[in-house]
Amino acid sequence: MAKHYFLFFLFLIISVPALAQRPKPAALVLPPADTVYFDRDWERTATLEEVAYARIAHHDAAGKALGTVRSYYYPAWKKQWEGKLANEGPYKPTGICCGWHPNGQPSFRGTYVNGQQQADYKSWREDGREIKCRSVMQDALPLSTATLHCSNCMHGSRKVFTVDIPDGTVGIVYKFDVRDEGQPPVSWSTALAVAAVVGSGGTAAPALLGTAASALTRQGNSAPPTVSTKCHWYITPDPAAAQQFMATKGTIADPQSCLRVATNTSQETRPIALPSGTRQLFVCVNNDNYTTDATATLSASALVQGCQ
Repeated sequence: MAKHYFLFFLFLIISVPALAQRPKPAALVLPPADTVYFDRDWERTATLEEVAYARIAHHDAAGKALGTVRSYYYPAWKKQWEGKLANEGPYKPTGICCGWHPNGQPSFRGTYVNGQQQADYKSWREDGREIKCRSVMQDALPLSTATLHCSNCMHGSRKVFTVDIPDGTVGIVYKFDVRDEGQPPVSWSTALAVAAVVGSGGTAAPALLGTAASALTRQGNSAPPTVSTKCHWYITPDPAAAQQFMATKGTIADPQSCLRVATNTSQETRPIALPSGTRQLFVCVNNDNYTTDATATLSASALVQGCQ
């Protein structure tokens, strides 16, 4: 019996320290300073094992970031980003911002306006070599025309133009015209007016898109319609929204899925910066005239960027 007690006592001596040393998932205790931790996908986390980045920012009573915001690689606490934020959700940098690679080399520097890079933007690889980019405009949708029958007609009163977005596209410029039957026709032909719009080096997308829009605005000499059309139209990257438009007689339930919503607009030339990964845009046009047909004409040019 004494032998059994001795073995049991020996087991406790060995096992209790082992149990006490068993690792537990570490919950991160946030310091009182305005520090937020993120995983590798820049999602907030409170678990130490998941932390890849840390951001320090002071906020006002409404939760808006104040002054300079700094982000760091964790756990090295090497600087990753520095600048100001107009908004944290969605992320919208403003003013002069800088970034660094994990090895401490600069990754970018440039000015942001409303979250968009400006012409002074430059970026570098980890070995210090500057990344050179060249941007050109090319046709994404050559001149396309559709007849929109009246809303009281037996034929279709709506049309969806599909714009295929080339790889590397950072934005588009579209030229759109819709006019009622009997109005003077459009005289412009294609979007080739923007073919000479080329940028290199640090020239950023917003400036080039604006230049292309100006070129398209000057293209042709179409007399504006004397009667404002009764049409409404949407631009959306969501194919489900385009299908809903056709299935519900010209409505899209969630306007937030659209990049542009317009009503009774006869002519428009406008640039649009596209979210990364956009592969198609759908321009959905509906004729709201009760007895009058309309004609919709659209062209779109893509700003395609290649970097080396």
